[in-house]
Amino acid sequence: MSSAFYMTTRNFCKRAWLGAALAVGTLVLGPLISRIIMRLQGLSLEHLEQNVFDYHFAYLGVSYIFFLGVCLQALTGSEKFCLGLPVSSTSIATWMMLSMVGLVVALQLVTNGLYRVLFFDDRWLTDYWPLLGPLLFMVTLILIGHAAYWSLHAPSLTKCVFWTAAIVALFWWFISRYYPAGYQEKIVPWRNVSLGEFILMQVVCIASWFQGTRAFAHVRNGTALPSPQWEQVRVWWNALLTGSVPEQVTVPLSRKTSLARLHWRDSCQRAALISGVGFGLTCLVINLLVIFKIHPARASEINFNQLVETFCVSSMFFGLIAAIVAAVILGEGTTGAGRTEMKQFLAKAPLVDRDLNSTLFRNLLKTLGLIFMSIVVALTLSLIIAGIWHGAEVFQVLLSPVIRGGGSIMPVFLLVIGFWVIAANMVSVFWTGRTWFYFTAIGVFFGGIAFYIVLLNLGSTLFRNSILYHYLSIVLLVLPPQLICVGTIVAYVVAWRRKLISQTGAMVALVLWLCSLAGTLIWMLEGSQNVHGVNWGLLLLCASLGALVLAPFATIPLALSWNRHR
Repeated sequence: MSSAFYMTTRNFCKRAWLGAALAVGTLVLGPLISRIIMRLQGLSLEHLEQNVFDYHFAYLGVSYIFFLGVCLQALTGSEKFCLGLPVSSTSIATWMMLSMVGLVVALQLVTNGLYRVLFFDDRWLTDYWPLLGPLLFMVTLILIGHAAYWSLHAPSLTKCVFWTAAIVALFWWFISRYYPAGYQEKIVPWRNVSLGEFILMQVVCIASWFQGTRAFAHVRNGTALPSPQWEQVRVWWNALLTGSVPEQVTVPLSRKTSLARLHWRDSCQRAALISGVGFGLTCLVINLLVIFKIHPARASEINFNQLVETFCVSSMFFGLIAAIVAAVILGEGTTGAGRTEMKQFLAKAPLVDRDLNSTLFRNLLKTLGLIFMSIVVALTLSLIIAGIWHGAEVFQVLLSPVIRGGGSIMPVFLLVIGFWVIAANMVSVFWTGRTWFYFTAIGVFFGGIAFYIVLLNLGSTLFRNSILYHYLSIVLLVLPPQLICVGTIVAYVVAWRRKLISQTGAMVALVLWLCSLAGTLIWMLEGSQNVHGVNWGLLLLCASLGALVLAPFATIPLALSWNRHR
């Protein structure tokens, strides 16, 4: 048994070390590079050193996401191997929990130690950067997450309500540690962990471990079954989404329709539920909290302006997050475990590549449309409830920019464009089915941004008056939009030559792109009255944005063909 766990732990560490190094490096090098750039530009760092606690929650959120992602990535390859070990289920579940806890604790200690060496003084733990309390909370959160994950393999309505309430209560309790005098008072660091807080977290950890091991044993034995009420709700929900009633006589479907329904139930339905319903309800709840925070008796036009702006910002934020989450779920839905090949029902479907591409692309459009409509419904309900609660003045504030010149239409337009560009282009990368391509794309994107920021800042500091730097900066700013436009054109040419898209489709995309450029140029000429007043950099940026909007219509067929014919 010890040798089996030794090999499993070794495999876990082998899979985790690269992600752990990248996570710690990102958390440390990001602030370090920012400070170096600010010093090179002669900016003062006193406000950063005096308000370090302002960045504490940002660090906690980012580090939790990074470190939990590293652990989940490492456990992905070890979970199935652990299920087959000739040891008790309690030992396996305990190993998975402890390995995740140990890795997260080690990464937090290493990161905070580097912060102490690079940024903080001797009073960091007592004055502005608490460590013990958030670390114990993260351990508790991991164990509760394990218990909830294995328990929900046998879902029921009671379990869903219980685990949702437990996680919400856990976060509420954690935030309340920073408000010892009440939420009306000023926030302070969680400097000391009292004995009662420590005992409470340990009791929750032990209870979560016990429930997690029991639920894991049921999953391993194959006895984790959903409740009848859950099955009935699932049947009703599937009927609502797909329009198919179980009692009806089954009608033979065409190959494309059958494949579309199978793909929808395999991955698209989950993406629509998580990203659409989940983020839509989250956006609605946050907007309602903002509505009820403003008392009707003390409301004014300024409050209404801030209220509408808050609704727009929250809708845009959750819409973009929903696009990212949906792209990840949809992208992983075409490949099997390990991303070694496309799922068999897609790869061996009796359809040519163009029919397969069109079927999956329609499901993509349907999924993204439902998610976007969920965000729009949440925004609409928020405005209606705000109007009922505060009066018709909310609608006057909302409609006045439209009456004056369409000012409120622009955020909606930008939300639609941003939602589609992020989701569709991410899906085109994920549907290639190749892990090395994922990381290459991510590395090129973030590495390019970091390279440009560092290069431009260093150049402006060291060679500000040089004419060579002036032309070099112009080339660096113009090059990415040109590469995007050229890459999109190449993708359309390759897809057309491989007969993945029709010639008519390629020509329509070209006409739409040129028309958008012409419309933007005309709008600029009307505003400047002469050619010299045209902002050519903005025009090039619009050209690249139009290329990103149209690129998925060529890159997605190429990605699916590449994934299918390995």
